[in-house]
This record gives sequence, structure tokens and C-alpha cells, in this order.
Amino acid sequence: MNGSMNDVNVARIAERIVANELEYRGFRVSDLNKEGTAANADLIAVKDGRPWQIQVKGASNTKEDAWWVGYGYCNPTRLKEKWFNSRSSFYVADVVVLVAVKSPTDYRCVIMPVDKAEEAVLINLDREYRSPRLDGKERKGTGYAYGNLDSYIPKTSDQRRALFAKEQEILNKYDGNWEDVFQIAVAANPS
Repeated sequence: MNGSMNDVNVARIAERIVANELEYRGFRVSDLNKEGTAANADLIAVKDGRPWQIQVKGASNTKEDAWWVGYGYCNPTRLKEKWFNSRSSFYVADVVVLVAVKSPTDYRCVIMPVDKAEEAVLINLDREYRSPRLDGKERKGTGYAYGNLDSYIPKTSDQRRALFAKEQEILNKYDGNWEDVFQIAVAANPS
């Protein structure tokens, strides 16, 4: 029997990938979604007595040559609010991991402090949903928000091209950066 990945199971696959990567690096990891979906965070990881709340966003990358990560679904309401940690909850993510999944063994992870993830998604929303279309009309404000991990930038206006480059610069800085992101987050929010 051949397995398959789809939009329904990619989130759980991504969470397991992140848990495995963290456990490999000496973290003790607990899944917050065992009893249902936890607001703002999916995993708690503990290392050296310090807990980390982690939100995971998985995206199935079915094309062989493309690598992209997903922030989630955008609608007009989401355009007006904070993207991460937007719900009132005990759980507040310290770190966001965006996972591009081709298979359980072929993936890329972008590991970012939550403020950098928020910065990247806001750039994306400005480019894809808040800026006018080339014909000057307003964009509809609904659709999946995703960022490209490779250097591909489509032919578009100079303004949008600059936003593509700015978002990719942030994503590329944290692509596969498991070691530094936790030190950066500690420096920003010592406990």
C-alpha cells in the first residue's frame, strides 16, 4: 500500500517532523494537539529547563522543483489582525516552524522567532493581498498565503518584486537554522 500526503494530513506530518528534529537536538517534546487543536502553539519543547511553545505550519510541496512554505489561509478578517498568537490563550508561541514537506524524509524547515515569522507574513500579505493588482483593481483578500524558499521571483511590478526579495531574505536566513533560533529567542525574551 502506497502512502500519500495531502492538505489534511500534512499538518500532522509536519508536527512529527519538527518533534523529531527537536528530539534529535536534545529537547523533550510534548504534542499540544492530542486532545484537539491548541490555540497558537502545537508543541511544547523543553531543554535545559526552558520551555518553548512552538507553532508548526506544514505545506505539501508536490512539485519536484519548487520549495515553498505556507503561513495559512488568508481572508479579509485575517488581513486586519495579528497572524501568529492571534487568539487569546494560555499558549503563546515563542517559535514558528514553517515546514515544506515533499515526503516524511524530504522536507525543509524554516525555524523563526515568532516576531520574524510575523514580519515575513506581513510582507507577504502586503504583496499578495493589500497591494492593488496590475490593472489597479483591489485584490480579493482571500487565498492561501505562502512564501517561496528559492530565489525565484516572478515577473511583476518593482514594488512587488522588492517585497518578494525582502520576504525571501527573512525565510532564507532561518531555513534549516535549528541551532541559532532558540538563542535568538532567549536573547529577545529572557525568562
